[in-house]
Amino acid sequence: MTKLPLSAKTLQLPSFHALPFLSSSRKTLAPSMAALLRNPKISISRCFFSTISSPSSEKPSIPYRSIKSIIRSESDPEKIAEIFQNHSDSSRFRRDRPLFDLSVRKLARFRRPDLVERVLEHLKSFAGASASNTEGFWIRIMKLYSDSGMVDQAVRTFDQMAEIGCDRTQKSLCALLTAFLSNGQFNRVHDCFAETPKKIGVSPNVAAYNLVLKAFVAEKSLAPARSLVANMEKELGVIPDLASYNILLGGYLELGDESGFNEILKELSLKGFNPNVVTYNHRILFHCSKNESFKAKELLEVMDSKGIKPNSASFNVVIDGFCKEGDIVSAKSVFESMRGCEYLLPNSTAYAMMIRNLVEKGEFELALDLCKESLRRKWVPPFESMVGLVKGLVKNSKVDEAKAVVESMKKKLTGRAVGTWMKVEAALPL
Repeated sequence: MTKLPLSAKTLQLPSFHALPFLSSSRKTLAPSMAALLRNPKISISRCFFSTISSPSSEKPSIPYRSIKSIIRSESDPEKIAEIFQNHSDSSRFRRDRPLFDLSVRKLARFRRPDLVERVLEHLKSFAGASASNTEGFWIRIMKLYSDSGMVDQAVRTFDQMAEIGCDRTQKSLCALLTAFLSNGQFNRVHDCFAETPKKIGVSPNVAAYNLVLKAFVAEKSLAPARSLVANMEKELGVIPDLASYNILLGGYLELGDESGFNEILKELSLKGFNPNVVTYNHRILFHCSKNESFKAKELLEVMDSKGIKPNSASFNVVIDGFCKEGDIVSAKSVFESMRGCEYLLPNSTAYAMMIRNLVEKGEFELALDLCKESLRRKWVPPFESMVGLVKGLVKNSKVDEAKAVVESMKKKLTGRAVGTWMKVEAALPL
């Protein structure tokens, strides 16, 4: 029940002028009021006599800096939705995209589409403000619905943009196509691309065509994808970009079609495109899939010579390739070069791969060192690797080190993982 603030109106008190004992002049009244407020035996809030009106209801106040941590730790989806709604009237809150994503992602993870819809529809109520009624505002809601698997609600949001007078451009068209694509609704991608541009009066740009290409690739339909790229410039006046060819490369790589892959590489070169990190990563993965990790490693050096910085995926694929080929020495070499990189450090995936393969090869001391580093960075290696490491250390008469690993694991784990690890620990030879 909402608590009403104390005021003369809510308490149904008559005005001062209607009270016979207060009918004297203000000069007489002022000292009396002052005496009341000074009397230590009488507890009366000064706001009771204030002429400033109070709101009819007050929302619980939570410091803004605390909201994110509260939402992150909260396990009750109803409370998350309540916090979201209670603070969404703040423009600062509405501009905080990571906080929005966190809130909606948690509600979706709790399998509460009703709450996702409740908070996002509540958010739409702010679209009346000129600052909020922008295409970006509506696209953001579409994306949150899409990320929650609520495609029909994303479509409804797209339609509502026209109703509220918000222009829909190629950006919102791409947002709608992405919603279908991300949720595996490839037929709707093609239907939307065929119908929606005319409906909203826009001409699809290369970004929209690339989303259609991704749908064809996901369907493993490379022939119509190649045909679309060929027709884009000739018949539709849209020039394919490097991303278009990278999408095709990824498609042929997925199919294991070496001939098609090489054809796209040649076409890409003939068109005068300079490969980027995505292009090189496709080539690296191609070689590793053929047990040619040494060629993939050479590509890392080529990238560096051309001023193209390999990313974590570039290194990780090569490390994984060498590990699968049983060449742990080369894998360690690539890992060390990643460690010495000025702009990039090994991530949790790299550590997990190295620890697993070092344990399998019986190199427990190096595996232990990497395990300690990983845990210091708050990355817990896979339990299977940790069990192998502990058993290997015990076998090599390093029981104290093995016990230290177990204790470190217990300190880093949270939630359900703690109970799972306790069961694993019970079976260890300690």
